[in-house]
Amino acid sequence: MRGWTVVEGVRGLLAAGLTVAALLALPSAGPLITLPAALAAGTALLARSPHLATPAVAAVSLAATAAYRGPAGNAVGPWWLLETAALLALTVPAARRALHHAVLPVLALAALPLRVGLHLEPPSPAGELTVICLLAAAASGAAVAAGRHLRAQEARRAHAVREARRAQRIALARDLHDFVAHEVSGMLVQAQAGQLVAAGDPDAAMAVLRRIEAAGLRAMDTLEETVRMLDADDGEDSGPTAPGAVLAELTAAVQRYGSATLDLDPAVRDVPPSAHRLVTEALTNVRRHAPGCGEVRVTVARGGEGLTVRVLNTAPPAATHRPATGAGTGLAALRRRLATEDATLTAGPTPSGGWHTTAVWGGA
Repeated sequence: MRGWTVVEGVRGLLAAGLTVAALLALPSAGPLITLPAALAAGTALLARSPHLATPAVAAVSLAATAAYRGPAGNAVGPWWLLETAALLALTVPAARRALHHAVLPVLALAALPLRVGLHLEPPSPAGELTVICLLAAAASGAAVAAGRHLRAQEARRAHAVREARRAQRIALARDLHDFVAHEVSGMLVQAQAGQLVAAGDPDAAMAVLRRIEAAGLRAMDTLEETVRMLDADDGEDSGPTAPGAVLAELTAAVQRYGSATLDLDPAVRDVPPSAHRLVTEALTNVRRHAPGCGEVRVTVARGGEGLTVRVLNTAPPAATHRPATGAGTGLAALRRRLATEDATLTAGPTPSGGWHTTAVWGGA
């Protein structure tokens, strides 16, 4: 804020100096030379929204050019150059805002050489004056092009921001779907098991209900964390992830599954966040499409190829097998995400009738 105040003070001093100089130069240069130049320069220096005042300043300049009758002595030159520079400076933000805002300043700039050239002693030759007017028009055209270029850059930046926010929303929705679907599918399995044991074993049914409650609370925590991320200010840092935190979450997800086994390489101290998402997605797919399969094994190992995370399930009973009905968007999104991390994802049936989902992070 202090720096901005200093800038404003300097601009104000410059504008005040121009006003004083214009008043002192009035006897020699005349009001139709000094005042339009001081007005244009003052507007360029002080106006918060110069594009709004530019048409009025340009109209004053055109009126002064039409009304000036000389004489055009040596005192006129500096003010003419100042007015030209100020009008060029005003044309850029005017064209940046809207093209029609630049029409009057372009006309004023093209006509400005006539104010001096027609009243010199002797007057400027017609050919020379025409060339000067054309050069002034070309300079104003360059100012218009600069303003339109700045507007195009703004449009590109705004488009890039919209696309980035859209990509973030899609990624967030996919993550939310994966984690919540994992918990909800577990709740459904537990609820189905609870129906079978409720009549004969109330204690077992209560244990099932507690597991359903825990899964529901985890799903609610995920939703609340998502809302917190959406409410956070842009650029807010949530803090560094503690070493081993993602691996601990992955281990907890496997343990909650119940019938899954985790083979963890002792050399692995942590895994990328996408590894946790891979495991939850794969376990959710096993619940959906292969309930009752004999074995589910999650392997996390480090070897020559890098870090490998694999989820493997054996063939389910034919009566419980549910073929996939979706388009595999979860795995497709994971494959795209892993491709940005120098990782590969493969998934498919095994020779024994089961299914594997495997990711390898090269050099991890």
